[in-house]
Amino acid sequence: MNAFRALLLGVLAYGVFLVATAPASVAASRVAAATQGQVRLSEVTGTVWRGVARVDVVSPGLVFTVDEVRWRFLPSRLFTGRLAFAVEARLASLRGRAEAARSPLAWHLRDLDVRGDASAITAILPLASAWQPAGAVAIDAQALSWDGTRATGSATIAWNDAMLALSQARPLGSWRAQATAEAAALEIAVATTKGPLRLSGTGTLPIPGRLAFSGEARAEPGRERELEPLLDLLGPRRADGARALELR
Repeated sequence: MNAFRALLLGVLAYGVFLVATAPASVAASRVAAATQGQVRLSEVTGTVWRGVARVDVVSPGLVFTVDEVRWRFLPSRLFTGRLAFAVEARLASLRGRAEAARSPLAWHLRDLDVRGDASAITAILPLASAWQPAGAVAIDAQALSWDGTRATGSATIAWNDAMLALSQARPLGSWRAQATAEAAALEIAVATTKGPLRLSGTGTLPIPGRLAFSGEARAEPGRERELEPLLDLLGPRRADGARALELR
């Protein structure tokens, strides 16, 4: 082997070594830059290919921390044209996992599975702490994609056997929200699966943007008096006795 070839192989081998052992802090700086500081990684350990970090989200009207995020590179996905990672996250009582990937044209999220207690809502929305939410929360999505202007896919959010400190009715009910991507927004439909507090409505969440929602809350027949204090807090009474739910 001549000297030039040996030097070239040495440089290539060293380059591979640098990429394989690049510290996770490299990913932290890239994430902060790509999100204009709205997502920041701290307490970072490992490499860009396999690591652990704490994630702070700071965006207009929403500030919260994901206690732990773990990621692991999935080399087999390169054969499908995607740079993909298996991701696991923990936020208070919530535990979630998914496959996050980047293709030449879009970002992708597959097999999203989040489970936990509704009390974790207060870690994202501190004002909800006065309501002391409880009950099982589940979020599922088989495939979601975003190309920068258009989203595709759908997700289901369920809150089962919900309870709130402001009501003696326990549980209040089980509710399900179906979110379907339509162009640059999510179309959301809320329905009640069981329980005395009946919620329903539809809304639109632009990406990015704020949720606009219109719906109603009403008591199951025979439970009106028991639920009236809570219903009065949810919205104004309509002529048919239901409370109007409006968010703009």
